[in-house]
Amino acid sequence: MAPVEPLKKVASLAKLAEELGFEHFVHADQRFSGEKDVFVTLAADALNTTTIKLGPCVSDPFCRIPAMLAVAIASLDELSEGRALLALGAGGSGFAQMHLERKHVNDALRETVTMIRGLFRGETVNFDGRLYRLTDARLGFDVRPDIPILVASRSPLNLELAGEIADGAIIATYVSGAQLAFAIERVRAGAKKAGRRVEDVRLISWVYTSISDDGRQAVENVRPFVTQALLNTSPAAYPVILDGFDQALPSFLRKCRGMGQAGLEVAYRDRTYLTDDVIKRFSIAGTAEDCIQKIKEINSFGIDEIWLRCFSAPRSEVEHEKVIVPFAEKVMPRLAADTR
Repeated sequence: MAPVEPLKKVASLAKLAEELGFEHFVHADQRFSGEKDVFVTLAADALNTTTIKLGPCVSDPFCRIPAMLAVAIASLDELSEGRALLALGAGGSGFAQMHLERKHVNDALRETVTMIRGLFRGETVNFDGRLYRLTDARLGFDVRPDIPILVASRSPLNLELAGEIADGAIIATYVSGAQLAFAIERVRAGAKKAGRRVEDVRLISWVYTSISDDGRQAVENVRPFVTQALLNTSPAAYPVILDGFDQALPSFLRKCRGMGQAGLEVAYRDRTYLTDDVIKRFSIAGTAEDCIQKIKEINSFGIDEIWLRCFSAPRSEVEHEKVIVPFAEKVMPRLAADTR
């Protein structure tokens, strides 16, 4: 969830999620749209919970200097008694306001993982990379060396990087057949480069989620965010991930991409190309039964870990309890029963 509600409520939702049986509670590391600082928020979560795992999803190496990310995550891990994780991605939030340029993303992520891993191991790190440098850097306090580092992406290159160097790949918004096969193959290719198997990499499906007795309303709740994700996805992936839909859809999305913010609004209002079926391909949205069937589809690709990006209304970042409570009451018991 994006931490836009009062911090005391956010921390209470972390406790609620723990009580409902969720295993992770992670926050978007974003800014300038009402979000509180992610690490202050995670500290509050840690002090209000005992078992649930915590971390940013996602932080990026442009807004957060890699060495300071290591300090923050290591501090969170100490406070939470070993429950921290770090999810990294390309970022984008607040870049215009802070005059930041996102460049050489793949290199930036690779260098960040390399430096942070060394710092977590208690090493004195000297690093001279394409984008970052460290000289005689050492955390200087006890750190768990195996704090999980995950890479979240839709990008083919960054999914490969996750397979090559990360503990896990968070596959963002790809939740249906051809998309998942495409993403997992990229992770597999990266793992092969490092002499690993794809089974050695945690595969996590990160998905826009809404649940309602009114299935159409649930689709509308996730529509703005799926639309934005599609416009932010590399057009090189369109032929695979949009296979089976209107042949003009990729061209429509490219046109909207070129229009900036105005293009996002055009795409959001469109129903000719961005039909309900398109939105549902990139989300878990609908009735409880719809959600169960989508999760089973994801699971059939060997993915047994799903992170829900919850929305209770269109363009809303609040009242996540309206999603996680019915999900825990109506979806999770059915899945558990089917597994047994």
